[in-house]
Amino acid sequence: MAHSLITTQKNFSLGLILISLCWAFPLLAQLEQNKTSEPREDQLKAIVERLGDEDFDVRNKAFQDLETMMAADENAGEMLRKFQQHDDPEISTRISGLLKQHEEQLKLKNELLEFQKQIAKLQLLEKQADGVWRIDPDDEKMMRSIDKKKSIHKIKLTFVNQSKQPVKIFTICAHKHKDEGGGNRKKHAKIDPGKTHNCEETWEKRVYVLTDMDDKALGLYLTGEKDAKIEFKAAPKAGKE
Repeated sequence: MAHSLITTQKNFSLGLILISLCWAFPLLAQLEQNKTSEPREDQLKAIVERLGDEDFDVRNKAFQDLETMMAADENAGEMLRKFQQHDDPEISTRISGLLKQHEEQLKLKNELLEFQKQIAKLQLLEKQADGVWRIDPDDEKMMRSIDKKKSIHKIKLTFVNQSKQPVKIFTICAHKHKDEGGGNRKKHAKIDPGKTHNCEETWEKRVYVLTDMDDKALGLYLTGEKDAKIEFKAAPKAGKE
C-alpha cells in the first residue's frame, strides 16, 4: 500500500513537471523568437553589403529592408551609423541618406507629440468630420504661442459667412517664424454676409481667426489633413460661438 502511494505521488509530480514544461517551452520559444527578431549587427551588416550589389533589384531590396528595420526599432539607426564610413562610396552614400531620413522622421514624430501636448491645453468646442477643430476664441493668445509642427498635407479650405455681418479672416503665422511675424495675425480675406471665400491652397494645422470689423475674435479654427469647410453662423455670446 505504501509502495503504491509513493508511486502515485511520483507519477503526480512527474505529471506536474510535464505540464509545467508544456507551458514553459512555448513561452521560451516565443522569448527566443522575439530576441532573434530584433535586428542584430551581423544581420545589419549582411544587408548593408547588399547595398553595393551589382544587381539594382538587390540594392533596392536591401535599402527597403533597412528602412523597415529602422522604422520598427530606433536602435537600428545607431547600429547602422557604424557603417556610415564604408569603403564602398555607394554604400556610404546610401547609408547617409537613410540616417538623414530617419532623423527627420524622428524629429517630425517628436514635434507632433509636443504639438499634441500643447493643443490638449486649449478649449475644444467642436471637432468636425473633416478634421477642423473649432476652438474657444478666448484661447487665441495661447494659440499664438504654440510651435506648430511642420505641415505635410496641402488642403483646400472654404469659408462660408452665414451671419448677417461682414467678417475678416486672419491666419496666425507659426510662432517659430519670427521673421514673418510669427505668432501674430496676418490678414487673409474679408467675407460679406451670405458670401463664400475659397482658399485653393493651404496646409494642415494652420490657424485661422475670424473677427468682426473691429478685429474682435469671433471664431478660432485649426485645420486638419482633409479639404474642409468652415461655416460661420453668428457672433458668439459672452465669448462663445
